Amino acid sequence: MILVAILVSVLIFGFVMDAYAVFLRVAGVEGLGEVLAMSNLVQYIARISNVLVIFILSFAFETGRLSTPVSLIFLLASLIGVATVYSLIKSKKFCNAVRLVLMPILYPSFRHVSKVDVWRDTGHFKLASLKLATYSAITNMLIVIAMFIPFGIASLYPEMRMTSVYVGQLMNFFATLLVFAIQDPISMRMVDAGSLKEAGTALLYGRVLSYALSALFFGALLVTI
Repeated sequence: MILVAILVSVLIFGFVMDAYAVFLRVAGVEGLGEVLAMSNLVQYIARISNVLVIFILSFAFETGRLSTPVSLIFLLASLIGVATVYSLIKSKKFCNAVRLVLMPILYPSFRHVSKVDVWRDTGHFKLASLKLATYSAITNMLIVIAMFIPFGIASLYPEMRMTSVYVGQLMNFFATLLVFAIQDPISMRMVDAGSLKEAGTALLYGRVLSYALSALFFGALLVTI
């Protein structure tokens, strides 16, 4: 149970870092260029946490130390991720707490902007931002599922362990391609047009939806397999 709690916690940490990076991208504060650079670092921290989870899971999975289904771990993380990311969207105190946690990492490189309060009231979701929110939900859901895919395939077909790793990587690459080729151009056009709030709302609520969809996916796996 301790191992499961650690894995779920690290996954949720990555989800929160990813959402905080979105806040940074649409902050609309003085020194926005430097803030965008800082958001890239925060996004990378999120990816590092994902890699850390995969590493620990792989070791526990292959050495027989993991008795809990991997799909259950991702289900728990996805469900808690919905609540946690939604709380980050709605709570200025939570967002400021994340900023303080990141301060030791961000301050040396971004002294002028690391202390800036980037939380904004995103308001309610608008249908005009549905396209961007949909892409945000799809790409992020694919990234979450891509972390699970190697374990799902390896549990059913142990002889395909090496292949399963690259299947997960291919899905991750495809999702990242969608982000760079479709999602980012749409969001940056909205930012250039001054629609920072709408872009942030769409991206953040898309993240919440992605974790809800991921939870449905992992829940269905637990029931059927």
